[in-house]
Amino acid sequence: MAHQLGGPTEVRVEVNKSSPVVWLKTWLSPNIWVRVPLTEIHQGDFSPLFRYTLAIMLLAIGGAWLFIRIQNRPLVDLEHAALQVGRGIIPPPLREYGASEVRSVTRAFNHMAAGVKQLADDRTLLMAGVSHDLRTPLTRIRLATEMMGEQDGYLAESINKDIEECNAIIEQFIDYLRTGQEMPMELADLNAVLGEVIAAESGYEREIATALQAGEIPVRMHPLSIKRALANMVVNAARYGNGWIKVSSGSEASRAWFQVEDDGPGIKPEQREHLFQPFVRGDSARSTSGTGLGWRLFSVLSTITTAGWRLAPANAAGY
Repeated sequence: MAHQLGGPTEVRVEVNKSSPVVWLKTWLSPNIWVRVPLTEIHQGDFSPLFRYTLAIMLLAIGGAWLFIRIQNRPLVDLEHAALQVGRGIIPPPLREYGASEVRSVTRAFNHMAAGVKQLADDRTLLMAGVSHDLRTPLTRIRLATEMMGEQDGYLAESINKDIEECNAIIEQFIDYLRTGQEMPMELADLNAVLGEVIAAESGYEREIATALQAGEIPVRMHPLSIKRALANMVVNAARYGNGWIKVSSGSEASRAWFQVEDDGPGIKPEQREHLFQPFVRGDSARSTSGTGLGWRLFSVLSTITTAGWRLAPANAAGY
């Protein structure tokens, strides 16, 4: 306006119900305001502008949400893969896509997962080779004891007991190696699986009390892993307890459980978390001879191969 009128100009806009009004005061007549009604523009003419603005805002918000979702998708895949590695399952390499930083993280994770798998394979190969090689001299020693005379019968019996103990240790290592592999799950009766182990572990020198829930307890599991885990717990209870052993089972909601009780001295609370490490025993068990992986074997059997089982040691009395 100032440019068109060739000097300073004041402009004011009045908006009323009928139509907007423009007031002008120019340098030509500084004491006079000129009223210019804008009769061609109505208040309803602003509604299309509002609609266009709202549509643009919604499109911008939707586009931003879609962009963030696309950028977060590789991070979600990375999270799921990391959880699988934590459970001992090495997933296939992840597809590298998304932002450059996300691709770098995914590439590093793939390298890490490949390294973990290689280490696990090397460990399995090494332990399997050692376990296999140990059986050969043990077999020769057993054959040698069979050729010993009757006057050395007590010595041969002692040697054979040591051989059996060595074989038991080797079996534990082999079981430990098998837990790193994916095992097929099936729907089975937990009580039936426990009953087989109880029957096998009960004998002349060992009585096992039972308190199994009545009826069947259908559970999706790998039965052989459950048998190994229960047998490991029963052997520990017999070794470190005072003779009384009880196996119980039950179910609640969508979960099932079983427990092994004994009348041993118990475990100090501060020592429980260390019991899941290989070859570790509590203070109360140090005076008793023992070998093998201990509760570490059951911990691996339960958390890796049986899809969600957890070990929870507790004391009914004592500590």
